[in-house]
Amino acid sequence: MKLSLLFIFSLYTLFISLPAFATSTSCKDLQKQVNQSNNMPTLLEFYYGPIKSIIITSTLPEKGRFKAYKGEIQFDECGSLTKFDSSTQEYIHERIETNLVRMSTPYNIKYKYQLKSLHKVYTLYLNEIYGKNSQNQLINKTSHFYDGDGTLIGTDFSKIVYDDSKIASETIIESSAENQGSTIYYSYDNKGRLLKAIDNNEVMLEFNYGEDGKILHQIQIFTSLYDDIREYDSTCQEWDKYNNCLTWNMVSEVRKDGKIIDTSTAILYNKFEYYE
Repeated sequence: MKLSLLFIFSLYTLFISLPAFATSTSCKDLQKQVNQSNNMPTLLEFYYGPIKSIIITSTLPEKGRFKAYKGEIQFDECGSLTKFDSSTQEYIHERIETNLVRMSTPYNIKYKYQLKSLHKVYTLYLNEIYGKNSQNQLINKTSHFYDGDGTLIGTDFSKIVYDDSKIASETIIESSAENQGSTIYYSYDNKGRLLKAIDNNEVMLEFNYGEDGKILHQIQIFTSLYDDIREYDSTCQEWDKYNNCLTWNMVSEVRKDGKIIDTSTAILYNKFEYYE
């Protein structure tokens, strides 16, 4: 079976933040920029301000596909990621899909993906470990895949390439899971904000910003293990003083063989704490 991190686990990163940091006497501006870039392949988003933590909660309709959506992110004063936890759950194809993310050691991230039906449980684990150079920049990633019994079933090794100070691409250069050559490309606007992530020539993540700097809209698309296409279309309804989004309205479609088989909604809330 072909194992793809972005296809299996991409919902985790839908509303997680990449902060722009305030002045601090504890670290230099260059190190803040390095930390900002380091967080990008993990969190896949851009936010403003000296963020200390983000608590993510949700309001989910009783009859919708979504059954759970919550998370917590923490950064130190220099913007280095110190905690990354997330939990999501969907009911689809008469099964419960559960996705868990846990990070207790910086840039050593553990994922759990589980499908549960009345008669069977399928579990897949993933451990991502990032490597750094002498400037503290992320330069590679090792991904270990495990089955439900904890047996190693695949390993990918990815190279991270920079354009100036920003991560431009991530390419799997070695793989025992049939993923070699797969590349994700990242593009930014002239203010350094993430615009798109492209995988296999298809846009999988896209953002829209207003002239005042507010993030207005984002969309994520990926293919699941069932070969259906899942789209998560989110519009911001409320912002804080840093122009970070406090409330997202999300509409999500699942398409199979060109037909829409499910449409569900959710309201997601971001509670920010800042170093001030």
